[in-house]
Amino acid sequence: MAARAGSAIAIVAGAGAAIGLWLASAGKPGSGPTHEQSAAAATEIASSLRAQAQAMHGRAATLAQLPSLAKVVATDAGTVKDQTAEERMFQPQPGETIDIGQVTGGTATGLLRLPADSPVEAPLTVPGTHFLVRGQTLMLVDVETIQPTQIPADKPQDIKGVLALSHTVDTDELAAKVGAIGGGAITIGKDSIVLGKAAPSGPTESIAIPDAPDGAVLVAPTGAPAVPPSTPLRAGAIAAAVLGLIAAALLGRSKKGAQPQIPPMLATATTAGAGTVTTQPPPMPQRSGSPFGRYQPIKLLGSGGMADVYLARSVGEAGFEKQVALKIMHPHLGRVEDAVAHFLDEARLASRLTHPNIVQIFDLGKNGEDYFIAMEYIEGSDLERVLINMRAGQRKIPVAIGLGILRKVCDGLHAAHTAVDNTGAPLNLVHRDVKSANVLVSKDGAVKVADFGIVKAEQQVHKTSVGQAKGTAAFMAPEQRMGSKVDVRADVYGVGAMGYEVLTGLEVNLDLVGMLQKGVEGWPHLVPPSQVRPQEVPPELDHVIWRALAFEPDGRYPTMSAMEDELAHIARARSLVATDKEIAQWIGAEIALLPRTSVQGPAAVAPTSAV
Repeated sequence: MAARAGSAIAIVAGAGAAIGLWLASAGKPGSGPTHEQSAAAATEIASSLRAQAQAMHGRAATLAQLPSLAKVVATDAGTVKDQTAEERMFQPQPGETIDIGQVTGGTATGLLRLPADSPVEAPLTVPGTHFLVRGQTLMLVDVETIQPTQIPADKPQDIKGVLALSHTVDTDELAAKVGAIGGGAITIGKDSIVLGKAAPSGPTESIAIPDAPDGAVLVAPTGAPAVPPSTPLRAGAIAAAVLGLIAAALLGRSKKGAQPQIPPMLATATTAGAGTVTTQPPPMPQRSGSPFGRYQPIKLLGSGGMADVYLARSVGEAGFEKQVALKIMHPHLGRVEDAVAHFLDEARLASRLTHPNIVQIFDLGKNGEDYFIAMEYIEGSDLERVLINMRAGQRKIPVAIGLGILRKVCDGLHAAHTAVDNTGAPLNLVHRDVKSANVLVSKDGAVKVADFGIVKAEQQVHKTSVGQAKGTAAFMAPEQRMGSKVDVRADVYGVGAMGYEVLTGLEVNLDLVGMLQKGVEGWPHLVPPSQVRPQEVPPELDHVIWRALAFEPDGRYPTMSAMEDELAHIARARSLVATDKEIAQWIGAEIALLPRTSVQGPAAVAPTSAV
């Protein structure tokens, strides 16, 4: 009995000492934001600024290439000012200032400012991207050089033109990105812009904003550091516990070979070696085979800047299964408000479109922190991949097949353009990224328009920032390339550019920056399709393509239906009508000739637009 009592006392004493030492060693958690959290906020700010700067650069570079500016930029302010808006071909957009000037020997002379009363003064002598700070207003500026085409005799022959595009940065958006760390400020040289309601109080740290112009830094609050656990005290806790158990074992005359039982808490500490428990982050989930709700990814089909697309299995009741394409947003973008808004816009808008020539959206969901869209799986290939491989093999799409594909694309886009909401009100959708990579041709001859990732609608929750031009430059209508308002005729232009590739087999590049160097007269400066394939393409198809590619929107077909009607008339008159079966036979033969690494299923369903 005495032995048992002594054993109990030894256990209590050892455990008490161990617990006391363990609690004393626990340290203290930190308070406030960590350096890692502030660095993450700086990265998110950098991403937002980068997107705005890229959009501004595209618009500024386009404006700087206008022939009308190149003709007058080496003259004088009066001549530039006398240019009409039609001659300049642009006007400033809300929140935007445009400066036009000339630079000689490092000295800048302003010629025109739009709007004239803008207080912004851009650094005309330094090309590139800059920040301007006016009070608590932050502006991004893109300065581009203009090469004059005419220099008057009384002007220095080394004179250069310059165009500066300035746009106000949405600091409310930036403030949202530092909300988790309690606010912050952006410092540029001696200037500072507060993000949020008040500047950080107390200790702060400065973190460089990656790739930001003019060495901008984020000034973020710093929290109290954590007090780490004491390894010696924890080692003492373990020793006290072990000694108590040994004493209990001796006093209790335990049997030979019996093993002391270590309390679970101490066993954990012992496993950690020196007593400091290190928690490793869980491994990244493996997409293939990991369920996303009722969808199970099977293999990766494609990847883009916004998301990955997987072939997946949809599992239902009673063993029901269906293959779908599962578009899963990249995990790091799930924390970026703009990216999530774009992703949800795509699903919300495209899910309302039900048409044989549009990829159907089935479901939108969130699995943990991962957003996903389940859509129709198209077993076949995107048109761009086929065209590239045909050019390499010097083959061309039969004209009847090409017309059949174009007519179906027109039908699908017309359905999107005329879609209505639940109340019957028009959605006024515009795809804005019509190109061969976003047209899928299935093995059964179906033709589907895909990727409504940057679709524009009046009811869209997330709006593209003023001045941004999103899409693929080679296929973009001039007004879209310049960041102006677009309507369905921008999609007509995209089908015209794609139609030129389909009918000629040639790669088309209608990037406005390059094409405007040749002038608007004679646009689009391409060899007519009937001259590229004189024995196969009827001359009347030249008219269809040229009308669709008209520089001014008023010169194009007013609707996709009107363009399809003219294509259908030519197809019937010239006996160039292709059935679904004939399209299926053609695409099957072409898929068989694709390199094995190119056969990935519906690759064009993979996101081709960036957030």
